[in-house]
Amino acid sequence: MAKMTIEELIKEFSNEQGFQFGIDIVMKSLRPGALYGLSASGGTFEIVSWDESNELPAPSSQEIRDEYIRHQTIKEFIEFMEQAKLNKKNKIRRSA
Repeated sequence: MAKMTIEELIKEFSNEQGFQFGIDIVMKSLRPGALYGLSASGGTFEIVSWDESNELPAPSSQEIRDEYIRHQTIKEFIEFMEQAKLNKKNKIRRSA
């Protein structure tokens, strides 16, 4: 299964507060509709139960962690760009 593109992630998991991310969103992006139990400790995510009716195999701990970091990076970049846009707007106001 191919990863969702950045554009797909932003469209699927954004709301009026902006791009949302967290372990539940990561799992939805990796295995949409899957039923599972998850344990997290010290930055390690482990599938503790996986419903056999899920069409795809459970993602590995590394796959979950990598996708979490990817989502976090997207969130930070969006926030950086929004702040840069605000700074530019404020600079134009001050110079006028």
